[in-house]
Amino acid sequence: MKNLLIEVNQEDLVVCDNPNCDYKVPLTEENKNELISYLNVPCPKCGENLLTEQDFIQSEKVMAVINWLNKYFSWLNYIFFWQKKTTTNVHVHNGINIKK
Repeated sequence: MKNLLIEVNQEDLVVCDNPNCDYKVPLTEENKNELISYLNVPCPKCGENLLTEQDFIQSEKVMAVINWLNKYFSWLNYIFFWQKKTTTNVHVHNGINIKK
């Protein structure tokens, strides 16, 4: 694997945004490019929208920024290789929510 500045470890393709619902679509090799197929689809468990258009656009923007940063700034890993890696969770719903 490349020495990336930001490593992405996505566990689920889609997670229902309803806090009372635990429905998830696990990320697999077969469905990794099918995020758009969940756009405006009701959750099979609770009926709420699984992925709004706004959330889809936000997630695409986040991934575009991460890919851009990795493309142009991964060389920083060679300078700061001793820095401890941290994990940050990002959830896109009604804006970008970052939890450390």
